Amino acid sequence: MQPNERERIFEKAGEVGRLLAQTPEFTYLKAAHREIADDRESNEMLTKMRELQEKIVDHFNREEEPPPELETELAALTEQMQASSRYQSLIATQANFDKLMDRVNQAIGEGIRAGEQSGIIVP
Repeated sequence: MQPNERERIFEKAGEVGRLLAQTPEFTYLKAAHREIADDRESNEMLTKMRELQEKIVDHFNREEEPPPELETELAALTEQMQASSRYQSLIATQANFDKLMDRVNQAIGEGIRAGEQSGIIVP
């Protein structure tokens, strides 16, 4: 593969990225992230969840069992976060964007298979 062919690949990838950024799926995902980021209660819960996860990991790194109350508190916060409408919206929009990305990856895979079977070299 010549250098200019690689450049074309990256140029096309950049174009796909620009097009993805203009899709409703991406727009909704950005908005859902923004809503979570702007929500003080969600941020406090996420911060506390990270802290608890770090404490639990520290216990495992020291080859100790974490205290059950840490795991209980983390489970309760996780349940509370999952019940949040903002969080549910984020999960739903992320799933929709992931589906779009799966279709993009499938199209790339089909293009690769077609390129393998083609005897024609495209400049």
